Amino acid sequence: MRADNDDGRASAQHPMVAIYPGARVPAANVDTHTLPGSDEVLQVHVTRYPVEPPEVMWQEPETLQLHMMAMVPRPWAEIEPLIPESWSTEARRKQIQDHFEQEQRAESASVVVAEAGDSPPLLALDRLRGRYPYARCTGIIADKHTVLVWLTTSRADSQTGYLVTMSAANPQEPGPVSLYPSALYGWARWWHGQAASLIDERTVTIAELPPPPLSLDVVEAWRPYRVDLTGHDRMTLPNPPTSPRPPVDPDGPEFH
Repeated sequence: MRADNDDGRASAQHPMVAIYPGARVPAANVDTHTLPGSDEVLQVHVTRYPVEPPEVMWQEPETLQLHMMAMVPRPWAEIEPLIPESWSTEARRKQIQDHFEQEQRAESASVVVAEAGDSPPLLALDRLRGRYPYARCTGIIADKHTVLVWLTTSRADSQTGYLVTMSAANPQEPGPVSLYPSALYGWARWWHGQAASLIDERTVTIAELPPPPLSLDVVEAWRPYRVDLTGHDRMTLPNPPTSPRPPVDPDGPEFH
């Protein structure tokens, strides 16, 4: 089924084909639904869908609550020196194209996630906030079962919010670690919706978001993974340092 948009382009119903759980993808549209668990721990069900090309406009079903999550590539300044001199111009251009597209998606994503690498997680998080100051939630994967997450509570900037460490209760089965930040962001959206439905006399803002819960069950493909959350104080972080910008557009004159 297709329908016309205001600008004349046609839109189609979302294909509803989820990305296979566990698959590593640079970006995805993530659907989150928060439900009460049997032991009073909230469950956040996360389902990933492909990010469609800009020219394809999907009419999202009302039952989905989507946000874009993007895995951030390493800064181009770190990647460029590693490209072998033997690479052809076309191979180099393809590398730049992939990096450029990842950066573009990350710049418009609500949730951005990156690996800590050799950097201390907090320093890596500061750098990530500097690269994507308008993201609602940023996360640094510290190891295979721990993510340091910044959840902003300000619409004006990303300086005020909660700095939370999300750790798998069972390190042997951490589940979808890269989706921990999306689950926390999904909880925040759920809380906002619940509060707004209960309070009629005023508008509820994200600034009123309470501290995150002590635990969440991150559920993917109906399999729950218990995640413990520590560090729940609201704080204001200093302005993060800016990071080098991505490479120039690979379709620019430099590569023609």
